[in-house]
Amino acid sequence: MTVSGLAASIRAATESETFDLAGNAASTIKTTINDAFSSPLDITEMIRITFVTGAGKLGRSRYDENAAKTVTSTLRELGYEEDRGASCVNECGGSFKSQHDTGKNLKTIVVFPMMKSIEEGMGNMNIG
Repeated sequence: MTVSGLAASIRAATESETFDLAGNAASTIKTTINDAFSSPLDITEMIRITFVTGAGKLGRSRYDENAAKTVTSTLRELGYEEDRGASCVNECGGSFKSQHDTGKNLKTIVVFPMMKSIEEGMGNMNIG
């Protein structure tokens, strides 16, 4: 699978990162999320991928009004489940949660990506 742009940056993440979706249309967001999360990430420890999907009064116009809904509905289509108690542990792979950072006045979607299994990774390296 070949991906480019923001989706490639997401797939290349090896530690927790934040991506700002300001200026992206809902159709672009859907394609990006689909390309980034349609297959498990090649990581061995859980990471947190945070998407900024909205802001307070001063920054609201920079975000598509459907950004958060587009991210969450696309994740659901890919088999991800909403878990408001999810955290950065392997058992939470394939889940997401919505958060509102009141200090920065930002709305975010936090994704805990599906990970390739250890067995699958060993098979790809011809081990075992």
